[in-house]
Amino acid sequence: MARPSEYNFELCEEICELIAQGGSVRSILDSKEEYPNFTTWCRWKRNNEELRNLYVNAQQDKTESLIDNIIKVRDMALNGEIEPSVANVVMQADKWLSAKFYPKMFGDKTDITSGGEKIQSAPTTIQVEITRPDED
Repeated sequence: MARPSEYNFELCEEICELIAQGGSVRSILDSKEEYPNFTTWCRWKRNNEELRNLYVNAQQDKTESLIDNIIKVRDMALNGEIEPSVANVVMQADKWLSAKFYPKMFGDKTDITSGGEKIQSAPTTIQVEITRPDED
């Protein structure tokens, strides 16, 4: 059976549900012949706003799973079930992925210009006065 090439929103919902549960897009698409290949998936995502929104939400939901995993790994390290160095690698990777998948919630907030103060907008008009030097 050939992989699908015609857009199918119900199939996309199924794929996004698996993404939300923590799966990677490529591994999910490769797992079943009924799923589109990665190139087709990307085309569908570019051409369909409903899929883009669904995908973004799935990635954000996946981030919640990553945060849960960070807590589990921390607890395993505290209980001596895994080495702290291994726990650190896993937690740092999950933290990085969380910041990339859901930057508004888990990304670093950087304020370089205002020191936390509200930035006033630039004036919309500029007045220029030109004067000529006195001629003698």
